[in-house]
Order: sequence, then structure tokens, then C-alpha cells
Amino acid sequence: MTGAAATADGGAGPDPVSAAGRGAAATWLTPIRFALLVWAAMSILAIVVRWDAIVDLRLSDTDDAMRMAQVRDLLAGQGWWDLTQYRVNPAGGGVLMHWSRLVDAPIAAALWLLEPLLGQATAERAVMALWPLLLGGALCVACVLGYRNLPDRRIAWVAPLFLAASGFILIQFRPLRVDHHGWQILLAMLVMGQALRPATLRAGLIGGLCAAALLAVSIEGLPIVALFAGLAALRWALNGRDDERARLTGYMGGLAGGALLFQFLTRGPAGIVGDWCDSLSAPYLAAFAVAALAVFAAAAADPGRRAIRFALLAGAGGLAAGALVATAPQCAAGPFASLDPIVVHYWYRNILEGQPVWASTPNTMLYVLVPSLTGLAGSLLAWRASARAADRRTWATVIVALSGAAALSLFVLRSASTAHLFAIPGCAWLGLLIWGRARSLSSPLPRVFASALAGLTLPLIGAAAAAAVLAPILPAPRDDSAEKTGPYRQTCLDPAAIAALDALPPTTVLTPIDLGAPLIFWTRHGMVATGHHRNREAMADALHIFTGDPAKAEALVRKNGATLIVFCPTANDFDKYRRARKDALAAQLFAGRPPAWLEPVPIASRAGLSVWRVRPAAAR
Repeated sequence: MTGAAATADGGAGPDPVSAAGRGAAATWLTPIRFALLVWAAMSILAIVVRWDAIVDLRLSDTDDAMRMAQVRDLLAGQGWWDLTQYRVNPAGGGVLMHWSRLVDAPIAAALWLLEPLLGQATAERAVMALWPLLLGGALCVACVLGYRNLPDRRIAWVAPLFLAASGFILIQFRPLRVDHHGWQILLAMLVMGQALRPATLRAGLIGGLCAAALLAVSIEGLPIVALFAGLAALRWALNGRDDERARLTGYMGGLAGGALLFQFLTRGPAGIVGDWCDSLSAPYLAAFAVAALAVFAAAAADPGRRAIRFALLAGAGGLAAGALVATAPQCAAGPFASLDPIVVHYWYRNILEGQPVWASTPNTMLYVLVPSLTGLAGSLLAWRASARAADRRTWATVIVALSGAAALSLFVLRSASTAHLFAIPGCAWLGLLIWGRARSLSSPLPRVFASALAGLTLPLIGAAAAAAVLAPILPAPRDDSAEKTGPYRQTCLDPAAIAALDALPPTTVLTPIDLGAPLIFWTRHGMVATGHHRNREAMADALHIFTGDPAKAEALVRKNGATLIVFCPTANDFDKYRRARKDALAAQLFAGRPPAWLEPVPIASRAGLSVWRVRPAAAR
């Protein structure tokens, strides 16, 4: 933070550089360079902290493991448009993944360049460690470029500090985190940056293209894309200005055209006609095209009355929703509506990032809510302090975007990262205001206290302070330290176990849901099921085998072609399976009393990985 006080109207104060002096160093330092220096320091710290995990390739999320499997298959010659994971549910011909090649491409390109020089193992460690950090650096720069359009230019300087103190954002850019969530955050920031620029056709077009890329990466971005479409429509509907009309048409044109372009580039003709609800596909493309055409028609009519503009734009939204439901009625129920109830119970409801905030612990709720509320308070105060109408419009953009993202984070926890990203301007403005007031105090003790108060606007510090204050009335966090058996507790995949399992002839393996993707990453075997919802029938079979009627387990195992059953006794999901019913297969295996159709396979495993072979039916 700088020592300059915020101006009364929330406008730009003196830059820290000009206040620091006119030397060569001050001339060299720019907001972007400062952002890169901050992120470089954060990256070095992250590598040091995560070094052991990097060396051992201890992945903390199953999606990172599956992402690397997709990249390996691509490099091994699988078609660019073929996103099928053939080692998941081999008996059913594999599973068509709902992911995007936009995420695979830079990882694959880096590995293609480095593998001849370093070998596969070292190249993968280097790329998986460094790529998320490089993507985070791009986000840091995007924050500076986007937030430099705010009335108070100092926010662009301090934004990297607030970004570096946002835990829900940082966790998606830590080493080894190669899945798509970092891309979602970066692209959301790029959309926000264009929304903060002066209204032009170009700003709208670039924002729409970034929104289309966000949807190509994951349809989870649809609420954010719709939020900015609604914001652009609201601006034109309210004031009828030509520049806002141009921004709106540019955004909708970029969204509709970009979605079609990205879908064809990453999935080919099949992606244009597919009707999937969980990824960009024909129903969504139709909805965007209808919405864009309706907006173009409304813009061409350019009605002078505000009520007519609102009616036309509301009609465009209604037509888009109608097109989506008409082309794919099943999508109205959501992408997970077709999951078997047993999959919902044992898998989907345990994916906390996809659950509402109230499904989390009280401490987590505080870390989600406090940064958003702080940012909203700061943005409202900045809006109120702005003397110019243009400045108030800019802060209103932040307020609407943050309010929408924060509301979304209440229902889908993973959206907290986007909400906290949009909270940075308000948090920074409030922090600068308090800091400036603190530096103007002459008495040392109040000055130190007020300066420390400014630090509470940093997301992690503010949330931690709130948690500390409320600790006496909040339930104590669960202490599971006694249950921990080291870094392999959730998978039991220590190096010896991986080597022993990979040495077995390639076959189809039945595992608990969460163990499937790590075994895809570490071995040559195929899996009956992993934590990926398009494989819903095999997922249900796997869960019925472990938790259901033991008399039906053998038939389901043979139906899915599994010849090995592998599990980690200390894993959370297996713990739930074995407690489902006392006579279920999971309970029998945990107790060491397997059915007659299984035989043990001794392997070296310090962490306790358990492997069982399915006896041939004729041998019984």
C-alpha cells in the first residue's frame, strides 16, 4: 500500500512511483512489473513449500491426474477432436470427457518441447509445477490491466498484493494444479477487464470472445457470462447511449461467434451438433445465436423509450432460454440430474466445491463471505464518494459483478474464487482509504493501530481475523491429526505400491471412485469408474459393488470386466463405503474376510494399499 491518502471523491491519488522519487528505479517500475515481481516472489515461495509434493508428484485433486492422462494420450497420438478416455470403463468403450483441449494444449506443447531434453518424468514434474504459476502470473497482469481503468489508479498497483492474499484464488494456481479452474478465473478477469473499459464495439467484442473461451473451458462459467451480458444490456437499457449499444452488440456477437469457433476448433463437427448439458454444445450455441440476433434487432431499432429497450432485451433473454429448452429440454434440470441416487449420495454430495456454502464448516463460510462483503462495502463507499457520473458507472459495474459472483458463491462454493477476484477493487479502495487516514495521524499508537486495521482488508487476513473473533461461538474444527498416516492417507499410493501395481499385467481395475484417476495417472491399467459424471452407469455399479447387496457384487464386477479390486483402507470414500452396511463387500474387505471369488495379491506397500484378484469363474 502507499502512503497517499484516498481523495475525497475516490479518484486517483499520486502514484507510488512518483511519490517515491524520480530515479531510474522509479522510472523502471510500472504496475505490470510490480505485479510480476510480487507473483515471482509468491511462485518461489510456493515451489519451496510444495517441493516434496513436486518431487513425488503428489496430486491433491483427481482432476489433475485425469488432465495429465488426457494430455499423455494426446501426445501419444490420440486425435485432437477425440476426447474419449479409453481407460475409464473399457467394457463400455471408454468415456467421452466434457473437458476442453484449450486447457490441454499449452501443457502438451510444453511437454512436447521438454521431453526430448529432460525425459518424460522430469518434464512432467517441471511443467506441472511451473505451468500453474505462469498462468497465475498472467492473471496478476490481467488484474493490473483490468483494474487500471478504475477511477483510483492506485488500485492497479496494489491489486497484486490483494490477489496474493486471496486463498481461494491462490489454491487454483499452486504447483501441480493443472486442471481448468485457473483458466476459469483468468478468463473471468479478462471479461471483467473489458467491462471496465470505456464502452466501445471493440471492448464488447473482446469481452464476448473471452466469455466464449470461458464457456469452452467449462460450462460452469455460464452464470458469469450471463451476468456480464445482463450488465451490458442494463447499461444500454438505462441510458440508451450509442457507445453502450455498441458494447452490447459486440459482446453478444463475440459470445455467439466465439462459442461456435472455439467449439469447432476443440471438438470438431461432432461438437457443433452434440447435445450435452455439461459442456458447450448445440443447445447452448443455439441459445447464444438466438440471443445475439434478438439483441442485434433491438439495437438496429434503437428505440428512444427506456421501457421499450427493457422489453426488447427481456424478450431476447426469454428467446435464448426458450431456444435452450426447446433444443435440449433435459438441460433445464441441470447436468447432474441423470445421476443415479447412489452416485449422488456417495460422490456428488461429497464434492464440496460444487455444494452450497452452508454445506461447509463455519470457518470455511467465513473465508468465503468476509472477502466478498469487504469488497462490496469498499465498492459501495467508492461509488458514494465518486463525484463524476462516469466514475460512479465504473464502480457500479464492480458492484453488480461482485454482487452476482458473491451470490453465486453461496450456492456453488467454487465460485468464491471469482467473487474474491471481483472483490479486489473494493477491498483495495477501502484499504488505501484506511491506510491514508492512518498515515495522517500524528500520535504513534493510533497510527499503528489504524495501519494494522488497513491490513484487515486483505482477504485472508480479514477472514482469519473474523474467524479468530468468532472462535468462541463457532464449533471447533475437527481434529483428524490422529487419523493421518502421512501424505498417502487418501490413496495409499506410495512409490513401492505404484511400482508393484504397475508391474502387474495391464487389466481393468475396480477401485473406490476417488482412487480411479490417480491409478490412471500412475499405472497402465484401466478403471471401471473414476470421479467423472459422464460415466454414471459404471459409477453406480462400482458403488453398488462396494456398498450394496453382497450377493450381487460378483455379477457386477464381472459385468464390468474387472479382474483386480484395489482400495486404500484409510481413504475417506472407502471409509464411507465400509460403514454403509455390515455385510457389504467394502466391510468384508476391510475386516479381512473376503468372499470366495476373491484372492489376495501381495504387493509392497508401506501405506497399506490392498489388492485382490477376481478368481476366474471356472476356477470356483
